[in-house]
Amino acid sequence: MIDLSTLPSRLPAIATTTSPISIERAGQKHADMLCEASQQSVGHVRPWMGTDLCPVTPAQARQCLATLENQREQGYGITYLLVMDNRCLGMGLINYIHPLHRNANLGFWIRPEACGQGLAVQLCQALKKLAFDQMDLFRLELFIEPNNKASLRVAEKLGAEKEGYCRKRICGRHALLYALTNE
Repeated sequence: MIDLSTLPSRLPAIATTTSPISIERAGQKHADMLCEASQQSVGHVRPWMGTDLCPVTPAQARQCLATLENQREQGYGITYLLVMDNRCLGMGLINYIHPLHRNANLGFWIRPEACGQGLAVQLCQALKKLAFDQMDLFRLELFIEPNNKASLRVAEKLGAEKEGYCRKRICGRHALLYALTNE
């Protein structure tokens, strides 16, 4: 098992022309901002990532964050939030960590009004660096809905290779499999 407790609570911030955007490990202090971001993002996040990672009530947000903390303690995964001016702009996670094969999934979502600014790419680059440099993983997999053009562009900008088409892979939906390796 990979000890996720040793990983940083913050990753290097993303510089912008207005305010820096911090990348903070998800915790209970983020409940209100995660709830608000989820309410704004539910239409494009839930169909793909399900209800657990897009909590739209305060109680669901607290439960989501408790679950994510438990998953981190169990070595299952780690989640970071993009935060700017006390607002959550999105989420990035490394989960389904396989300790023997040293691979994992990489997932993300960005709230609609923050899309198109390169935040998903920068967040995923930070998570990729964390996975390969500090977690000593060999491989990250991204499962992307074939019609999700924005996420496909993110995968391509990250240098991920398209490896296949997976039927009924995520929440009963078809997905394209992209992979990043630490070569």
